[in-house]
Order: sequence, then structure tokens, then C-alpha cells
Amino acid sequence: MTATAEGGERAWVLHRYPYRDTSLVLELFTRESGRLGAVARGGRRPRSPFAALEAGRSLWVRWRGGGDLVTLLQAEEQGELLDFAGMKGLILFYLNELLLRLTQRGDPLPELFDVYEQTLQSVALAGRQSWALRRFERRLLEILGWAPELQVCHRCGRRLSEEDGGTWHYWPEHGVLCPDHRSVPGTIAMPSGALAWLAGGMAEGPSVAWLPGLRRCLERELRGHLSARPLESHRLLAAYLAQAGQDH
Repeated sequence: MTATAEGGERAWVLHRYPYRDTSLVLELFTRESGRLGAVARGGRRPRSPFAALEAGRSLWVRWRGGGDLVTLLQAEEQGELLDFAGMKGLILFYLNELLLRLTQRGDPLPELFDVYEQTLQSVALAGRQSWALRRFERRLLEILGWAPELQVCHRCGRRLSEEDGGTWHYWPEHGVLCPDHRSVPGTIAMPSGALAWLAGGMAEGPSVAWLPGLRRCLERELRGHLSARPLESHRLLAAYLAQAGQDH
């Protein structure tokens, strides 16, 4: 991965941490080069142009070098500064932790970049956190090639339809089971309409009554790809929402 003085890319800051005496490492998610670690030389000095860079900032960046860490040359903020105060900040932490845990540095994922950006805007501006999270989780699984087939029953091939009206079962890592087949251990009973929404374009928000079940389905699906180490952001978000008497 290299960049020249004439080049550059759009990027979002996922995370930052100290590096040596005065520098920072920024975990960036770029549209064309994927995720990368960039050293911001002197970035911890108060007058550094990199000092204010933090998660949730949209940037235009240039860097040089290759390998595990590149050297950041320039970072200019782009567009409107999104509001991630309060619970929105916890959701941002969750989205970023998923990307950090489930993607590899140097793997270009422009489609996922666009989905991530759309999700941030929904969370920060539109107040549709639950819908936006469920859509992002499913699209993340689809783009990484881990999403199970939801259009037909895993056992008999019966096609899922929103008009079906029956109760189907979500089977993590396998797909769905129609009402003609008994549930197996580990499945989650769901209305057919909820699973049809998840299998479709998710362009419009689902029924509010479906959201808790959709959360359980996707949480179980993601858990299989996160190894034994739980998400720190998920723990903090669940604690916050439990205190507030809400569901995510």
C-alpha cells in the first residue's frame, strides 16, 4: 500500500492509540485500500494537525510506505461533523469494533465502506439506531461471505415469503427452517415477514416488534466469527440500554 503527493483516499477513523513518545497509530478504514494502520508522527503533540483525529471522523488522507504500518502524510476532515454523543458514541464503538475484529488490513472492501458510511449517517442524523444496526450486521455478513441463505428452507427448499404468515426458525450458519420442519437446537423462532426483511434489501425499516428477534439472530450469527473473546462495545452498549430500559 502506497500513496503519492498527488494521490489520496477517503477514510474513516476507527480507533487511535499512543505510539512511542509523541506519535499515534490511527486505524483507518479507507474506501479503496481497506483497513490500514497509519502512524501519525508527533500526533500527540497539542499543535499537531493530527491531534484532534478520533473515531467517527471522515477524512481525506495520504500516506506513504507499506507493510503493517504506513506513515500518515496528510489528513483533512471531509463533510459535516457527525454527532456521536451519548448512546450514539457507544453504537459507533460497536460498529468500529466489528470492523477491527472481522476485517483484515489491506483488504479492499468498497461496498462495506459505503454501507458503514450510510450506517453512521443513519445513527447520527436520523435516530434509527436499531434498524441501522440490524441492516449493517446483515450486510457485513453478506459482504464478507458469511451470511447464510435465507430465501429458502434449509431442509426442503420451500421459498420464504413475507405473505407466508407462519413462524419460521433462524438457524445460525445454516439458514432458515420452514414450519414443516421441527426446530433443531440453537434455532430462533421468527415471523416469516421478519426473515423476509432480513433476506431482502432492507430499504425500509422493519416492524418494531421484529427488532428484538432480529437482534438475537444476528448476534448469534456474528458470535460464531468473533472467537471466544466477547465484544467490549457490546457489553457496554447492553449495560447502557438495560439501565435505560431499552433494547438494541
